[in-house]
Amino acid sequence: MTRTAIAVLLPLLCLTPTILAQGVTDNMRAMIEKSQSFGLGKYPISFWNYTHLTAHGQHMNQAEVEMWADAGFTVPQSSNFDPKKPEQVAHMRRILDWAHERGMRLIVCDPRCYAKRSPEGKLIPDDYAAGVQAAVELFGDHPALFGFHVGDEPEADRKLAFFESYRVQKQIAPHLHPFANLFPWYLGVEPRAGTDTWPNYLDEFVTKGTADLICYDCYAQMKPGFEGWDTYYKNLRLYREAALRNGIPFWNTILCTGHWRYRCPNYDEMRWQFNTTLASGAHGILWFFYYMREPRSNYRLAPIDEHWDKTQLYDEIRRLQKGFHRRYGDLFTHLASTRVSFYPEPFGDGEVFSPNETVSRIHAGDKDPLLLGEFVDLQGRKYVMLVNNSMTEPFRVGITFPGASTKVYSWDWDGQEYEGGAYSVNATERDETGLTIYHWLAPGQEAMYRVETAGTAGDRE
Repeated sequence: MTRTAIAVLLPLLCLTPTILAQGVTDNMRAMIEKSQSFGLGKYPISFWNYTHLTAHGQHMNQAEVEMWADAGFTVPQSSNFDPKKPEQVAHMRRILDWAHERGMRLIVCDPRCYAKRSPEGKLIPDDYAAGVQAAVELFGDHPALFGFHVGDEPEADRKLAFFESYRVQKQIAPHLHPFANLFPWYLGVEPRAGTDTWPNYLDEFVTKGTADLICYDCYAQMKPGFEGWDTYYKNLRLYREAALRNGIPFWNTILCTGHWRYRCPNYDEMRWQFNTTLASGAHGILWFFYYMREPRSNYRLAPIDEHWDKTQLYDEIRRLQKGFHRRYGDLFTHLASTRVSFYPEPFGDGEVFSPNETVSRIHAGDKDPLLLGEFVDLQGRKYVMLVNNSMTEPFRVGITFPGASTKVYSWDWDGQEYEGGAYSVNATERDETGLTIYHWLAPGQEAMYRVETAGTAGDRE
C-alpha cells in the first residue's frame, strides 16, 4: 500500500473503528447491549394478560406460573390488581417469587403506573410520579420485576402524556424497563397517532420517553388470504428501521386468539408469525392474548379458554417455544439485523433478494416464497436465517454461500453449534461457486446458519 493510500485510510479508521474492525455499527452494538441488559438470559417471549386478581386471583397460583415457564415464556405480563388491598399486593409479591424461581421476569400491571393525562392542561397529573414511586417501593427491589406496564396505543390527544409517563418511570427507576405498546402502522393511521410520518412517531417516542424498547402489535397477517401481508411486513420494516436508527430493540405482538376478521391460527401459521418476526430482526415477541376469561365479542380459542382449561393452542405454543429455546437458546439476543430480503417478490415495500458476499444465490421455484434475514453479532460474525414464507405449502429450497473455503454452522437439538447444514437439510454440494445447501422447509419453518468465510472469526464466545 502506498503512503498516499495509507494517509487516506487512517482518518477513516479513526472515524469508524467499530464498523471497520467488527462489521457492526455503534447503534447495532447499543441494540444488542440493551437487549442483553434486560437480564432474561433467554429470548424475550411474553403474552398479553387481561385478568385481574379481584376476579381471577384463585387461578393465579404457583401451578399457573409453572405453566407459563413450561410453555417457554420468559417475560410474561402479570394480572392487574388493586394496590390498595394488602392481600393483593402480597399475592403479587408471591407471583414475582414464583416467577423468579423459574427464571422469568414479569411486566407488572400496576394501575398507578399506567400513563395518565392531566385534566388541567399539564402533560400528566401532579401525583403520577408519586404513584410510580409507591409502586417502585413495593416491588422495585424484586429481581423478577422487569418493569411496569405503561399502556397501549395512545390516541393523538394522549400521546405526549404517554411518552412523558414512560420518561417519569425511567427517571424514578432507571434499573427497570417500562413496557409500552404503540400503534401499528396502517393506511391513514397517522392522524389518529398524532404524527405526520411513522418514522417521526417512533423517533419521538424514543426521544421524549427515553425508551428502552419499541413495541407494537399487528394482526393483519391473519386476515383472509394475503390481504394484510403488506401491512404486516411494512410494520416489521418500519419498526426494524426505527430500532436501528435509535439503537434499541423492538418487540412485535403476533396473534394466537382469533377475533373480528382475524382467523384462529394453526400451528404452521403460528410458526410462520414467530419465525418471520425473528428473521425481520425483532428482539422480543408477545402473543395476543393468553387468557380468554368470560366470552366477549367473537374472541375465540385462546390458549386458556373461558373455562380455564388449556386448549390445543396452549400445547402448540408450548411446543413451538420450547423447541426454539432448546435449539437456539439466547442466540438471537446477541444478534443485530443487517438485511431483510424477499424471494421472489417483496411485501411491505421490502427489499428483493440480491446476491452479496454472504449469500450468492437462492435455488427455489418462482412460486416458492422465501424470507431471508441476515445478522451480525458483536464480534462481527455473520448469520443467515432462511424462512419458508408460505403459511400453507412446504417446498425444497437451496441457498449458496460463496467462497471455496466457506464454512457454515448450525445448532443441534440440544443447542450445540456444529459445522454443517441445519436440521432441515436435504442435500449439500460444494463447487467453485461455493457451498450450496438444500432444505425441505415446512410452512414457516426456518434454517439458521452462522457463516464463516476466509478471514472471519470463529465460534461465538
